[in-house]
Amino acid sequence: MTSELRVDHCPGCGRIYQINLRQLCANCAAAEDALMALMEKELRSNRKLTTEELAERVSERPEKIRAWIRKGKLKVYDYPNLADACDLCQAPIRKGKLCQNCSTRIRGEVQHAYEQDRLMQERKRRDNSYLNKR
Repeated sequence: MTSELRVDHCPGCGRIYQINLRQLCANCAAAEDALMALMEKELRSNRKLTTEELAERVSERPEKIRAWIRKGKLKVYDYPNLADACDLCQAPIRKGKLCQNCSTRIRGEVQHAYEQDRLMQERKRRDNSYLNKR
């Protein structure tokens, strides 16, 4: 029985590490924990911080904070101004990947496309039945 050591390159620093649930090496996991603690401390002192203000206070990229919000690592329900960004228009969102406007627009476009397809199929059937009656 051979036991295979599963390793990968850490996405944070590039070092080789043994694969774990966090998908980070020990050093990057500790740095992430320290950053999370610092963010929680800042948010406790001012729960109305925006994502950009929090990023500035902890010297981190807003994109990383948004990614943590999207993954559920940073909960937004206690912090009214923390938000992710819509994948299409970059409007602030609190959950999901699209804002309400983009979601509604896409739904409408899909419904319109289905309706156009249905009308085209109906037209083809009607034309075929006309040709068969001759």
